[in-house]
Formats: sequence, C-alpha cells, structure tokens
Amino acid sequence: MFCDDIQDMDLANALQILMALFVEQFSAFAADITACIKSKVTEWINSQAAFIQALFKNICWES
Repeated sequence: MFCDDIQDMDLANALQILMALFVEQFSAFAADITACIKSKVTEWINSQAAFIQALFKNICWES
C-alpha cells in the first residue's frame, strides 16, 4: 500500500517515520507494558551505530 511512498525515501527518514509511528501507537498500552517497551527500545537504540542513535536522540515518549 505504501510502496510508492517509501521507495524514494532514504534510510534515515524511513527510520524516523517508523519510530514516530511506533511511539504514537504504543501510548495506548498499559503503563507496565509501556515501561518495558521503552526500556527495550532504548536498549536497541543504544546498540546501534552512532548515526542511527543520532536519528532517535529526540524521541518524545510523552503523548
């Protein structure tokens, strides 16, 4: 459905949009699940290369 929209998108932009959608959607989960997800996402970001970490330095977990 979105193939035409993303085929010309660079990796950095695609990752930022994907993470924004993820953060937006998970705000509906229970607080204990949300804390676990935040922890796992933070661990994943910290394990990535520096340029990927830089893409997510301004993640806003608040809705």
